[in-house]
Amino acid sequence: MNSNKYTLDRFEGDYAIFLKRPEEVEQVIIHKSEIHVQVKEGDIVQINDDGEDYDIQVLSEDTSKKSNMIQNLLNELKNSNNNPL
Repeated sequence: MNSNKYTLDRFEGDYAIFLKRPEEVEQVIIHKSEIHVQVKEGDIVQINDDGEDYDIQVLSEDTSKKSNMIQNLLNELKNSNNNPL
């Protein structure tokens, strides 16, 4: 796997499901016990795999940018629904 960016999509039981960016189709499933940082759904992370352990780093700036972009899109949708043609 080496080093790549992923989005934490969800937790299923004791596992975290990460989706490879930017397409977010390919999954990486990691047991919670192997995650040594605090992560939440929607976080964008860098995962480094040395073959034995996972080094996961939360990319706070990338996560914040994505969250702001999504919020702006939601606001545009709300505003377009308030202005019927």
